[in-house]
Amino acid sequence: MDMIGKWKVAKVGVFDMEEGMQMKTIEQVMAMEETEDIQETKEMAQATFLWVTAKTMQLRAIVPPEAIEEAKEAGEEIPLNKDGSVTIQRMPWKEEDGKILCKMGDQGEIDGEETDPWQVVGPDENGMLTFGMLGFAKE
Repeated sequence: MDMIGKWKVAKVGVFDMEEGMQMKTIEQVMAMEETEDIQETKEMAQATFLWVTAKTMQLRAIVPPEAIEEAKEAGEEIPLNKDGSVTIQRMPWKEEDGKILCKMGDQGEIDGEETDPWQVVGPDENGMLTFGMLGFAKE
């Protein structure tokens, strides 16, 4: 699978009191009734993407210009990428047996059992990668 390039959010996990957790398309999320939680979900889905190079996956977000101005006024510096995004997380990745794995942390232990820092993120049956509640499709 050709991983290199930009991946945009195509599905978002949304909790519904009647149906539980559901993966919804961006179109479905945008059509949902406005609540504070849904507004935040819409903003995150539109602003977040993956940038994949030969060695790393970078989870990035577009920062609104007003947030950049507020940070500057507060004396903070936001390190922007050339495309105006901010890198939230960098993860090494590899392909094994047709699966894409990302190193999500360090090897450790939970309840006495060793944990593997390499997590399968895809691809699913539609070629998407999944990080938490976000499903990414290649642009």
